[in-house]
Amino acid sequence: MKRRIRGAAPLGVAWRDGVHVLGTSIWCDARRARAVCFVSAADRTGRAGHGQLIATAATLALLGAAQDAHLAAPMHRPFTLGTNRLCLIPSGYGPGAAALTVEVGAHRVLYAGAIQPGRADLAPCDTLVVAAPYGERHHQFPVDAEARTVALCRETAASGALPVVLVTSALRGLELAACLAGAGLEVAAHRAIAIAARRLVDAKLPAPSLRRSVARAGALVWLVRDRERVAAATAGRTTRVILASGLATERDVVRRLDVDAAIAWSGAADREGLLGFVARSSAAAVGVTGPCAAAIAAAIGPRARVLGPPQQMALFA
Repeated sequence: MKRRIRGAAPLGVAWRDGVHVLGTSIWCDARRARAVCFVSAADRTGRAGHGQLIATAATLALLGAAQDAHLAAPMHRPFTLGTNRLCLIPSGYGPGAAALTVEVGAHRVLYAGAIQPGRADLAPCDTLVVAAPYGERHHQFPVDAEARTVALCRETAASGALPVVLVTSALRGLELAACLAGAGLEVAAHRAIAIAARRLVDAKLPAPSLRRSVARAGALVWLVRDRERVAAATAGRTTRVILASGLATERDVVRRLDVDAAIAWSGAADREGLLGFVARSSAAAVGVTGPCAAAIAAAIGPRARVLGPPQQMALFA
């Protein structure tokens, strides 16, 4: 039963194991198979047997989805699906990531998903839907986190040690690998990240160049889920393990991962960034999903509602 809030503007969306844009066949980041599903980023949902996927060409490639079987939509180019007008705009969350605007009659929904405020576009809308993987008061990321991470890796490599940077998904791994390569380091990566890069190359899309051998690499980008395999992967080399993730704000996680350094750097916004993004929106109603949805909705105030139950992003899948 849908909960009604007196005085709140109608959302036009509902949570049903994903966000459904009411009055359409469109689902966003659905966790169960749907006929039509918009995928905001490659680590926000799996292939999951959906009928038609709507996403950027990069996201479809990263999912291993055939381009000719799905809708690869370019940014800022409106298109129609039935009677609905849609458009993808940048969300800033990572390679290929996008937000989606859907016009249902006179009502416009902007499904932003996870966003990076400095890189995300904000379109006029009646309803805004955002994901809050982070949003508690201690979720604060330094604005120079990227520069700190790159500087620490270069410093470590210059000392003769191998910087091993832990990230939470292959999507984040691609972004970090590109940053380190741009700083002049030769990068090796976890197999899942290497596969993601190969999929982009096969689709003739930009991808970081990765070394096959860890022995000759200047840096290694690795997944948090396989932290225990770092020693085997780097046998014979002196290492410095660095956690570059929003998880760096969680003391218990940092302690459990047994890292040498931790920098709070995420593709998703911290609490202040997400609240600032929402504050700039003209939306009369805001729906929030994700683990910190309740905290963010409470901070936004009466125009916000929690759409779905707290859920963990696909960090360790």
